[in-house]
Amino acid sequence: MIDERFEAGMNVINELFPPTDGQEKPQPPYPEEIAADFAKFSVSTVMGDIWGREGLDKSKRVLITIGALTVMDKPQQLKSYIEAALSLGVSRNEISEAIMHVSVYGGFPAAIQALAVAKEVFES
Repeated sequence: MIDERFEAGMNVINELFPPTDGQEKPQPPYPEEIAADFAKFSVSTVMGDIWGREGLDKSKRVLITIGALTVMDKPQQLKSYIEAALSLGVSRNEISEAIMHVSVYGGFPAAIQALAVAKEVFES
């Protein structure tokens, strides 16, 4: 069962984060003792089980994820998901509005950081 979940998760990853200009995807910084197991676990669970669910399309899921990463103040991951949102056809305005919306729940400092990340991605 985990192999089907892993495969479904990899399909989601490839849709959200398509390779660009032949570049390889960066490898997560996991200790080698658990790298393979944790990667399989996280891809299967996060991408296969959660992102693979019906009920919300990927554009809505990515906006929710942007909101969550904003309030958790995770700019490195946020950058990747803003890029994914743009590749899914989410507009710059929708991304900016999602960040503004969560500013009242997660705080202005986190939102200001997130808007700076969004601007950096938009300008790249």
